[in-house]
Amino acid sequence: MVGLPGSGKTTYARRHLKDALRISLDDLRLMFSGKTFEPRVEPAVAVAGEALMEALARYAAQAGVDLVLDATNVTRARRALPISLAKRYGLSPVAIYLECPVPIAQMRNLRRAVPVPANVVASFGQRLEPPTVDEGFESIIRVNTSTAPRTAGPNTNRPNSRDPSTE
Repeated sequence: MVGLPGSGKTTYARRHLKDALRISLDDLRLMFSGKTFEPRVEPAVAVAGEALMEALARYAAQAGVDLVLDATNVTRARRALPISLAKRYGLSPVAIYLECPVPIAQMRNLRRAVPVPANVVASFGQRLEPPTVDEGFESIIRVNTSTAPRTAGPNTNRPNSRDPSTE
């Protein structure tokens, strides 16, 4: 998944990717510190997230299930490891890009029980690099979340289902 904090990544994953294994860096942050962002635990979140990606990519390939990385993944550099792990284990790397303007993400973020600091959301907006197939994705599913929530089409229920119209 690719999108700003507050763009709807977790909501989308929970609604449309129910059968997939989901790695949530936000859940790790909450587990480690009780906060959605705490600078002192970010190194631990990174280590745990990478270890989970490695272990669960291997498991997902063996079990024949989808794996979703529910994280911002706003830069090409950040997406490189998940793409390489997917390919190493024979999974199909698909980006689900939740397009959302920063002001709307900021507004949604404020509705959270434990909001991400506003300057952090803004920083992600400044660093956002939309995903492209030349990074190694087999396809990119674009979901505009700047308006009322939409339901997924028939080809977006499983990230490893290929829909050429979204490339």
